[in-house]
Amino acid sequence: MKSLWILVKLYVNSIFRFSVMRRSKDSRERKNAIMGIVAIGIIAVTYGFMSASNAATIFLMNGVSEAPFLLMCTMASVFALVMAFSQGSATLSAFADFDTLMGMPVRTSTVVLARFLALYLVEAVYTLPFLLPCGVVYAIFAKPAFWFYPAYLLMVLLVPVAPLVVGSAADILVGVLFAKSKHKKAITSTIKTVFLLAFVAGAYLMPQLTSRIYADVDGISRTLSRVYPPAQWFAKGAIGSVPLFLLFVFGSLALCALYVWALNRTFLTVHDRLTSGYHVKNYRLMRQRQNSAEKALLSIELRRFFDSTAWVLNTIIGSIMILAVGIAGGIFAERLIGILASIGLERMTAGVLIGVMIFCATLAPTTSSAISMEGKQIWISKQLPIPAAMWLRAKLYVNLLLVGPTLLIATTIFAIAFRSVLNPLDTVGLYLLPLAALLCATVLGLFVNARMPRLNWKTETEVVKQSGAVLIMMLVCFGMVAITLVPVLILRQSWLAIALSALLLIPTAIIYCRLMRDAEQIRLNL
Repeated sequence: MKSLWILVKLYVNSIFRFSVMRRSKDSRERKNAIMGIVAIGIIAVTYGFMSASNAATIFLMNGVSEAPFLLMCTMASVFALVMAFSQGSATLSAFADFDTLMGMPVRTSTVVLARFLALYLVEAVYTLPFLLPCGVVYAIFAKPAFWFYPAYLLMVLLVPVAPLVVGSAADILVGVLFAKSKHKKAITSTIKTVFLLAFVAGAYLMPQLTSRIYADVDGISRTLSRVYPPAQWFAKGAIGSVPLFLLFVFGSLALCALYVWALNRTFLTVHDRLTSGYHVKNYRLMRQRQNSAEKALLSIELRRFFDSTAWVLNTIIGSIMILAVGIAGGIFAERLIGILASIGLERMTAGVLIGVMIFCATLAPTTSSAISMEGKQIWISKQLPIPAAMWLRAKLYVNLLLVGPTLLIATTIFAIAFRSVLNPLDTVGLYLLPLAALLCATVLGLFVNARMPRLNWKTETEVVKQSGAVLIMMLVCFGMVAITLVPVLILRQSWLAIALSALLLIPTAIIYCRLMRDAEQIRLNL
């Protein structure tokens, strides 16, 4: 038991970086750790407010019912499922310190259980904001008996179990099935990207679902109960059904015990399969291709990006959203124009389209993680006989190649679909301002990452989701949308978007020149 507690404590400290915040002598490391906790806090506050407001609205419109519990349990479970599917195998089986752990006097079952508990705690941190505010609102409206509070807290703590088991098992299964494939990284990244797209589409439709719940509580409740029965057990158990409360609690505990037992029995085999690579039989070197140093660096950066499933999932969403928004805008252009015209905001069409494009293009630039992703292999880049400026430019090109073409395609669709309400200056601004914002976010992301690198990571998730540079660029994205969109919407001048594009390129050029000037010193200090 002592070994289990020590391992869980180490894993939790590693994930949330508490030890770095308390003991690190490097101020940049401490700032990165603090920014990661701040990011989790922002997510928790956002989802907590959403949960409380939805629950209160349903209770006010339909009286006290199980609908808020059904909705929030389903949403929390889907979110936990996505998180588990994106990082389950990396946390449970294919982790970097495997050899170190297996060489210690610790049983394999202890390692497996500690890993599972650590992943469970992460899932619980993300699901509690969905469910605790809902329980508080229910307590205010219904004033339940005292037994409700410990019973509800126990059920809330068990909500992540089922999605964690299903998501991590699916992640491990995908990894094992394609472990020997030549294109293992590409296949797994594609599968997870499709899964993420389904999640994003569901999140996009969630406001429509909640509005339907307000009007048809019984119908939507029956639908959610059929789709995910444990949500019904949770909801009915919360409002007083003892049999369903016991079914949810003991069912979750039994599923957890069965999964840990199965994982313990197959732990070594699964790890070997997940960490095995593809080997070409009868390999013969026929000819070699030769590229310039800049093309070779760009090829390395692209390969590093697509080989990292976590990096792809965290950053490709911007390009996907751009294409999705562009296609949707082309299909529903007339309807959107009619809606804006009916409320007297037809002249704001260009500003709205520009704001959407800027948000999608600057949401998650690859450059905010590009330097950190080199990790402990950074010494290779430092030893290469190439200019550091060329090394940094290759990282800039990756984000521009990923987002730039999709941005131009979506903008062209908008320009054609909304041509009846856009004058020539609006069209020019529609192209220029999002491109200028993309350039600014790309350069600024690399600048921030150069100042806040995180090279001593153990899992890629620490870099692409928990680093300070990524959080700062998310805040910059929202700030850039506000700074560029508000003047366009308020003043409604066609030339303003063009002027803002020129103004935005000035700090971009300054930051880029500074990066190129200090490139050697930046690489030396890493």
